[in-house]
Amino acid sequence: MKLRKEAKVGIFGVLMVLVLYWGINFLKGQDLFSRNNTYYAALDQVNGIQTSSAIVVKGYKVGVISGMNYTQGADGKIILELSVKSKYKIPTNSKALIFSEGIMGGKSVEIKLGDSPEYLQSGDTLYTEMDKGFLEVAGSEFEFIKQRFNQLVTEISTTLENVNKILVDNTSNIHTTMTNLASISGNLDEVISSESGSLKGMVANLSEMSRNLKNNSERIDHIIANVEHFTDSLSSSHIPTMISEFTTTLDELNTTIARINAGDGSLGQFVNDKALYDSLTVASGNLAALLADLKANPKRYVHFSVFGGGNKDKKEKSKQ
Repeated sequence: MKLRKEAKVGIFGVLMVLVLYWGINFLKGQDLFSRNNTYYAALDQVNGIQTSSAIVVKGYKVGVISGMNYTQGADGKIILELSVKSKYKIPTNSKALIFSEGIMGGKSVEIKLGDSPEYLQSGDTLYTEMDKGFLEVAGSEFEFIKQRFNQLVTEISTTLENVNKILVDNTSNIHTTMTNLASISGNLDEVISSESGSLKGMVANLSEMSRNLKNNSERIDHIIANVEHFTDSLSSSHIPTMISEFTTTLDELNTTIARINAGDGSLGQFVNDKALYDSLTVASGNLAALLADLKANPKRYVHFSVFGGGNKDKKEKSKQ
Protein backbone atom coordinates (compact mmCIF):
# COMPACT_ATOMS: atom_id res chain seq x y z
CA MET A 1 0.00 0.00 0.00
CA LYS A 2 1.47 3.29 -1.02
CA LEU A 3 1.49 6.20 1.41
CA ARG A 4 0.18 9.48 0.39
CA LYS A 5 2.45 12.41 -0.05
CA GLU A 6 0.89 14.20 2.95
CA ALA A 7 1.54 11.15 5.20
CA LYS A 8 5.16 11.06 4.17
CA VAL A 9 5.52 14.74 4.97
CA GLY A 10 3.86 14.24 8.34
CA ILE A 11 6.09 11.29 9.26
CA PHE A 12 9.16 13.24 8.18
CA GLY A 13 8.06 16.22 10.29
CA VAL A 14 7.54 14.03 13.38
CA LEU A 15 11.00 12.51 12.89
CA MET A 16 12.56 15.96 12.60
CA VAL A 17 10.82 17.05 15.83
CA LEU A 18 12.18 13.96 17.62
CA VAL A 19 15.66 14.54 16.26
CA LEU A 20 15.49 18.20 17.30
CA TYR A 21 14.31 17.25 20.79
CA TRP A 22 17.10 14.68 21.08
CA GLY A 23 19.64 17.20 19.82
CA ILE A 24 18.55 19.86 22.29
CA ASN A 25 18.75 17.42 25.20
CA PHE A 26 22.09 16.13 23.94
CA LEU A 27 23.44 19.68 23.92
CA LYS A 28 22.13 20.06 27.46
CA GLY A 29 24.10 16.97 28.46
CA GLN A 30 21.15 14.65 28.72
CA ASP A 31 21.26 11.28 27.07
CA LEU A 32 17.79 9.98 26.20
CA PHE A 33 19.13 6.47 25.68
CA SER A 34 20.63 6.06 29.15
CA ARG A 35 18.94 5.87 32.54
CA ASN A 36 19.74 8.64 35.04
CA ASN A 37 19.12 9.08 38.74
CA THR A 38 17.69 12.35 39.97
CA TYR A 39 18.92 13.97 43.19
CA TYR A 40 18.11 17.32 44.77
CA ALA A 41 20.14 19.99 46.49
CA ALA A 42 18.84 23.07 48.39
CA LEU A 43 20.98 26.24 48.31
CA ASP A 44 20.60 29.82 49.53
CA GLN A 45 21.99 31.21 46.29
CA VAL A 46 23.25 29.81 43.01
CA ASN A 47 25.04 32.69 41.32
CA GLY A 48 26.03 31.50 37.87
CA ILE A 49 24.39 28.05 38.02
CA GLN A 50 22.20 27.35 35.02
CA THR A 51 20.21 24.47 33.65
CA SER A 52 22.62 22.09 31.86
CA SER A 53 25.55 23.15 34.10
CA ALA A 54 27.93 20.24 34.57
CA ILE A 55 28.03 17.93 37.58
CA VAL A 56 31.52 16.54 38.21
CA VAL A 57 33.16 14.07 40.55
CA LYS A 58 36.90 14.69 40.93
CA GLY A 59 36.78 16.74 37.74
CA TYR A 60 34.99 14.05 35.72
CA LYS A 61 31.55 14.89 34.35
CA VAL A 62 28.87 12.50 35.64
CA GLY A 63 25.68 14.47 34.90
CA VAL A 64 24.02 17.87 34.44
CA ILE A 65 21.63 20.24 36.22
CA SER A 66 18.27 19.24 34.77
CA GLY A 67 16.11 21.81 36.57
CA MET A 68 15.90 24.64 39.10
CA ASN A 69 13.02 25.69 41.37
CA TYR A 70 12.61 28.47 43.93
CA THR A 71 10.64 27.98 47.16
CA GLN A 72 9.14 31.28 48.21
CA GLY A 73 9.34 32.53 51.76
CA ALA A 74 11.64 34.32 54.21
CA ASP A 75 14.03 31.39 54.20
CA GLY A 76 13.35 30.42 50.60
CA LYS A 77 15.74 27.98 49.03
CA ILE A 78 16.68 27.27 45.46
CA ILE A 79 16.21 23.60 44.68
CA LEU A 80 18.56 22.14 42.10
CA GLU A 81 17.59 19.01 40.22
CA LEU A 82 20.72 16.91 39.63
CA SER A 83 20.57 14.32 36.88
CA VAL A 84 23.39 11.80 37.38
CA LYS A 85 24.03 8.69 35.33
CA SER A 86 22.75 5.67 37.22
CA LYS A 87 26.02 3.77 36.93
CA TYR A 88 27.67 6.24 39.34
CA LYS A 89 26.80 5.47 42.95
CA ILE A 90 26.83 8.32 45.47
CA PRO A 91 27.32 7.64 49.24
CA THR A 92 24.71 9.13 51.56
CA ASN A 93 27.18 11.46 53.32
CA SER A 94 28.37 13.07 50.08
CA LYS A 95 28.15 16.86 49.57
CA ALA A 96 27.24 19.04 46.59
CA LEU A 97 29.61 21.97 46.20
CA ILE A 98 29.23 24.91 43.81
CA PHE A 99 32.55 26.11 42.41
CA SER A 100 33.87 28.34 39.63
CA GLU A 101 35.56 26.65 36.67
CA GLY A 102 37.85 29.66 36.16
CA ILE A 103 37.97 33.44 35.86
CA MET A 104 35.94 33.42 32.64
CA GLY A 105 34.20 30.09 33.21
CA GLY A 106 30.77 29.47 34.63
CA LYS A 107 29.63 27.73 37.76
CA SER A 108 29.48 23.96 38.15
CA VAL A 109 28.47 21.50 40.83
CA GLU A 110 31.04 19.13 42.28
CA ILE A 111 29.97 16.13 44.31
CA LYS A 112 32.44 15.32 47.08
CA LEU A 113 31.99 11.64 47.69
CA GLY A 114 31.65 10.47 51.29
CA ASP A 115 32.79 7.21 52.84
CA SER A 116 29.40 5.81 53.83
CA PRO A 117 28.70 2.21 52.75
CA GLU A 118 25.11 3.21 51.92
CA TYR A 119 24.20 4.99 48.67
CA LEU A 120 21.59 7.62 47.78
CA GLN A 121 18.46 6.55 45.95
CA SER A 122 16.91 8.48 43.12
CA GLY A 123 14.90 11.38 44.61
CA ASP A 124 17.13 11.82 47.73
CA THR A 125 18.60 15.17 48.74
CA LEU A 126 22.33 15.92 48.96
CA TYR A 127 24.04 17.98 51.62
CA THR A 128 25.28 21.28 50.17
CA GLU A 129 28.30 23.46 50.74
CA MET A 130 29.32 26.85 49.32
CA ASP A 131 32.84 27.50 48.06
CA LYS A 132 34.16 30.99 47.55
CA GLY A 133 34.95 31.61 43.93
CA PHE A 134 38.03 33.26 42.58
CA LEU A 135 36.34 36.61 42.12
CA GLU A 136 34.92 36.56 45.64
CA VAL A 137 38.32 35.81 47.11
CA ALA A 138 39.93 38.39 44.85
CA GLY A 139 37.31 40.93 45.89
CA SER A 140 38.01 40.42 49.60
CA GLU A 141 41.74 40.56 48.98
CA PHE A 142 41.30 43.70 46.91
CA GLU A 143 39.33 45.33 49.70
CA PHE A 144 42.12 44.53 52.17
CA ILE A 145 44.73 45.90 49.76
CA LYS A 146 42.61 49.00 49.26
CA GLN A 147 42.47 49.63 53.01
CA ARG A 148 46.21 49.11 53.36
CA PHE A 149 46.86 51.43 50.40
CA ASN A 150 44.70 54.16 51.90
CA GLN A 151 46.55 53.79 55.20
CA LEU A 152 49.89 53.96 53.37
CA VAL A 153 48.85 57.09 51.46
CA THR A 154 47.79 58.73 54.73
CA GLU A 155 51.15 57.89 56.35
CA ILE A 156 53.07 59.19 53.32
CA SER A 157 51.08 62.41 53.37
CA THR A 158 51.82 62.89 57.08
CA THR A 159 55.51 62.21 56.48
CA LEU A 160 55.67 64.69 53.60
CA GLU A 161 53.98 67.33 55.72
CA ASN A 162 56.54 66.79 58.49
CA VAL A 163 59.38 66.97 55.97
CA ASN A 164 58.02 70.20 54.52
CA LYS A 165 57.72 71.66 58.01
CA ILE A 166 61.32 70.71 58.80
CA LEU A 167 62.50 72.25 55.52
CA VAL A 168 60.62 75.48 56.22
CA ASP A 169 61.95 75.72 59.80
CA ASN A 170 65.54 75.05 58.71
CA THR A 171 65.69 77.01 55.48
CA SER A 172 68.56 79.21 56.67
CA ASN A 173 70.56 76.21 57.92
CA ILE A 174 70.04 74.37 54.66
CA HIS A 175 71.16 77.45 52.74
CA THR A 176 74.30 77.69 54.88
CA THR A 177 75.02 74.01 54.38
CA MET A 178 74.68 74.32 50.61
CA THR A 179 77.00 77.36 50.68
CA ASN A 180 79.58 75.37 52.64
CA LEU A 181 79.30 72.48 50.19
CA ALA A 182 79.85 74.87 47.30
CA SER A 183 82.89 76.33 49.07
CA ILE A 184 84.31 72.86 49.73
CA SER A 185 83.77 71.95 46.09
CA GLY A 186 85.63 75.11 45.01
CA ASN A 187 88.53 74.32 47.37
CA LEU A 188 88.74 70.80 45.98
CA ASP A 189 88.88 72.20 42.46
CA GLU A 190 91.71 74.53 43.50
CA VAL A 191 93.65 71.70 45.16
CA ILE A 192 93.27 69.48 42.12
CA SER A 193 94.32 72.32 39.81
CA SER A 194 97.38 73.19 41.91
CA GLU A 195 98.45 69.56 42.28
CA SER A 196 97.73 68.53 38.72
CA GLY A 197 101.44 68.59 37.93
CA SER A 198 102.22 66.28 40.85
CA LEU A 199 99.41 63.97 39.84
CA LYS A 200 100.74 63.86 36.29
CA GLY A 201 104.22 63.12 37.66
CA MET A 202 102.86 60.26 39.79
CA VAL A 203 101.04 58.82 36.80
CA ALA A 204 104.20 59.15 34.71
CA ASN A 205 106.25 57.41 37.43
CA LEU A 206 103.73 54.59 37.62
CA SER A 207 103.85 54.24 33.86
CA GLU A 208 107.66 54.19 33.94
CA MET A 209 107.67 51.58 36.72
CA SER A 210 105.25 49.36 34.83
CA ARG A 211 107.36 49.77 31.68
CA ASN A 212 110.51 48.80 33.62
CA LEU A 213 108.76 45.76 35.02
CA LYS A 214 107.72 44.79 31.52
CA ASN A 215 111.25 45.32 30.12
CA ASN A 216 112.83 43.30 32.94
CA SER A 217 110.27 40.54 32.96
CA GLU A 218 112.87 38.05 31.66
CA ARG A 219 115.30 38.95 34.48
CA ILE A 220 112.51 38.68 37.04
CA ASP A 221 111.61 35.27 35.65
CA HIS A 222 115.29 34.27 35.86
CA ILE A 223 115.49 35.42 39.51
CA ILE A 224 112.36 33.47 40.35
CA ALA A 225 113.80 30.42 38.61
CA ASN A 226 117.03 30.76 40.64
CA VAL A 227 115.07 31.02 43.87
CA GLU A 228 113.12 27.89 42.95
CA HIS A 229 116.39 26.11 42.09
CA PHE A 230 117.88 27.20 45.44
CA THR A 231 114.87 25.93 47.35
CA ASP A 232 115.04 22.64 45.43
CA SER A 233 118.74 22.37 46.28
CA LEU A 234 118.02 22.98 49.95
CA SER A 235 115.33 20.34 49.94
CA SER A 236 117.67 17.81 48.26
CA SER A 237 120.77 18.65 50.40
CA HIS A 238 121.97 16.92 53.61
CA ILE A 239 120.80 19.76 55.82
CA PRO A 240 117.81 17.81 57.16
CA THR A 241 120.16 14.92 58.07
CA MET A 242 122.59 17.30 59.77
CA ILE A 243 119.78 18.90 61.72
CA SER A 244 118.59 15.46 62.79
CA GLU A 245 122.12 14.49 63.93
CA PHE A 246 122.53 17.81 65.75
CA THR A 247 119.23 17.22 67.51
CA THR A 248 120.39 13.75 68.53
CA THR A 249 123.68 15.21 69.87
CA LEU A 250 121.79 17.80 71.91
CA ASP A 251 119.56 15.07 73.35
CA GLU A 252 122.64 13.05 74.37
CA LEU A 253 124.25 16.18 75.91
CA ASN A 254 121.10 16.87 77.89
CA THR A 255 121.10 13.26 79.08
CA THR A 256 124.78 13.55 80.17
CA ILE A 257 124.16 16.80 82.04
CA ALA A 258 121.15 15.22 83.74
CA ARG A 259 123.32 12.27 84.86
CA ILE A 260 126.01 14.67 86.15
CA ASN A 261 123.36 16.59 88.14
CA ALA A 262 122.09 13.29 89.48
CA GLY A 263 125.62 12.36 90.70
CA ASP A 264 126.20 9.41 88.36
CA GLY A 265 129.81 8.66 87.37
CA SER A 266 133.08 10.20 88.52
CA LEU A 267 132.34 13.62 87.10
CA GLY A 268 128.93 13.60 88.73
CA GLN A 269 130.38 12.67 92.11
CA PHE A 270 133.10 15.28 91.69
CA VAL A 271 130.57 18.00 90.92
CA ASN A 272 128.02 17.03 93.56
CA ASP A 273 130.41 15.90 96.46
CA LYS A 274 130.87 18.97 98.74
CA ALA A 275 133.43 17.25 100.99
CA LEU A 276 135.65 16.54 98.01
CA TYR A 277 135.25 20.13 96.94
CA ASP A 278 136.28 21.37 100.39
CA SER A 279 139.28 19.01 100.42
CA LEU A 280 140.42 20.26 97.04
CA THR A 281 139.99 23.83 98.26
CA VAL A 282 142.19 23.15 101.34
CA ALA A 283 144.75 21.31 99.23
CA SER A 284 144.83 24.16 96.76
CA GLY A 285 145.45 26.61 99.65
CA ASN A 286 148.24 24.47 101.06
CA LEU A 287 149.83 24.15 97.65
CA ALA A 288 149.70 27.90 97.20
CA ALA A 289 151.38 28.42 100.64
CA LEU A 290 154.02 25.83 99.79
CA LEU A 291 154.81 27.52 96.48
CA ALA A 292 155.03 30.90 98.22
CA ASP A 293 157.45 29.51 100.85
CA LEU A 294 159.44 27.71 98.14
CA LYS A 295 159.79 30.95 96.30
CA ALA A 296 160.84 32.86 99.46
CA ASN A 297 163.26 30.18 100.82
CA PRO A 298 164.42 28.02 97.96
CA LYS A 299 167.48 26.76 99.91
CA ARG A 300 165.28 24.94 102.35
CA TYR A 301 164.09 22.63 99.68
CA VAL A 302 166.87 22.52 97.03
CA HIS A 303 170.64 21.66 97.67
CA PHE A 304 172.72 21.72 94.53
CA SER A 305 176.58 22.06 94.18
CA VAL A 306 178.87 21.37 91.24
CA PHE A 307 182.31 21.73 92.93
CA GLY A 308 181.88 20.44 96.39
CA GLY A 309 179.76 23.13 97.58
CA GLY A 310 177.90 20.55 99.56
CA ASN A 311 180.86 19.90 102.03
CA LYS A 312 181.31 23.57 102.60
CA ASP A 313 177.74 23.92 103.54
CA LYS A 314 178.10 21.00 105.92
CA LYS A 315 181.09 22.70 107.60
CA GLU A 316 179.22 25.91 107.94
CA LYS A 317 176.37 24.03 109.48
CA SER A 318 178.74 22.27 111.90
CA LYS A 319 180.24 25.54 112.93
CA GLN A 320 176.93 26.93 113.62
